[in-house]
Amino acid sequence: MQNQPSIEPPPIFIQRLVDKCHVLLPGTPKPTSAIIFEGEFYVYVKVFSSIEVARQKAALMMGRGDRVILTRVPKGLVLWVNEPDAQLVKRKVSF
Repeated sequence: MQNQPSIEPPPIFIQRLVDKCHVLLPGTPKPTSAIIFEGEFYVYVKVFSSIEVARQKAALMMGRGDRVILTRVPKGLVLWVNEPDAQLVKRKVSF
C-alpha cells in the first residue's frame, strides 16, 4: 500500500474579512464572483452547508493541485479556488 502525503486543510476565513470583487476568466464573456486573498484572485466554486463536505471537496481539489480557501457565511462555507489568470473587472463610475 502506498502512503499518500497528507493535505493540510484549507484556511477558513470570515467572509466579511476578505475583499470581494468580480473577475473575468480566460474564454468567458461574463464576470464571476471572486475574492482577493494575499494579492491573488480566488473564484467562487460553491456554498456548502456542512463543514465536513466543504473540507472533503476542498481536499479533492487540493489533491488535484488547486489552491483553495473557505469562507464562513450564514448558510455555511463557501469554497473558492485560486485562478492566476483572472482579470479584475473595474467598477463603472457614474456621476
